[in-house]
Amino acid sequence: MNKIKLLYDVIMTMKDKDSCSGNLKVAGKKDQASIFSLDNEFEKNMADGRTKARVSMEMDYAGKKVKHESSTEFDGLGCHGAGGHGFMNHMFLRHGHGHYPGHGRIGDCGDSKRFGIKAKLARLAFILDVLNSLKVEEKENQSTVLSLSFDEISGEMKKIIHEKMLHKKMLHEQGQERVCKEFSGMGVLTGGFNVFINKNKEVEKIIVTLEGTSKDDLNEPHQMNLQAELSLVW
Repeated sequence: MNKIKLLYDVIMTMKDKDSCSGNLKVAGKKDQASIFSLDNEFEKNMADGRTKARVSMEMDYAGKKVKHESSTEFDGLGCHGAGGHGFMNHMFLRHGHGHYPGHGRIGDCGDSKRFGIKAKLARLAFILDVLNSLKVEEKENQSTVLSLSFDEISGEMKKIIHEKMLHKKMLHEQGQERVCKEFSGMGVLTGGFNVFINKNKEVEKIIVTLEGTSKDDLNEPHQMNLQAELSLVW
């Protein structure tokens, strides 16, 4: 199957949708012990970006346990723009600040540097690298699985993923700086992601897994694991 045609069909299908709902689950482990979990149920208006979300977060780290629950509602208008957020980032970060290589934070008004030709070329190179590394698997029920293994991508792309996907901003809004440090300091990344697409060209699920090592204050290595699963209903 042609990857570009598949992605085009998926994008056009999502473009015609009025709304979606779903659930994002994130789990973080250190040496097989759970230290962080997040559960985010949401409803999103695809036209104006208006989103309702119920968030539950738990942290068990260094002998301290924290549990946080909240409900929030926000729109996609204003400086950020209704279409300016990465979808997975929007669900994970409460205010939806997306990132792209070379662009800084999307929606930061007045930052003219992110519009330079080098930034645009860096973004294009990133997209082409991802596209080239994607694997497509067609199922008997006419569904499709897009997959990407971090073992098969370029060193530059790994660097971008490390800087953007594991950025401290991921957990910063909950104020859990110590946990942020653990995951943002992960090295020797392995893992990948899978995108499950049904026969109607609708994305039903996205699963991302990251594994690596992180060193503590005594320079002792620890095995880290971060998994995110986004389920969507159209």
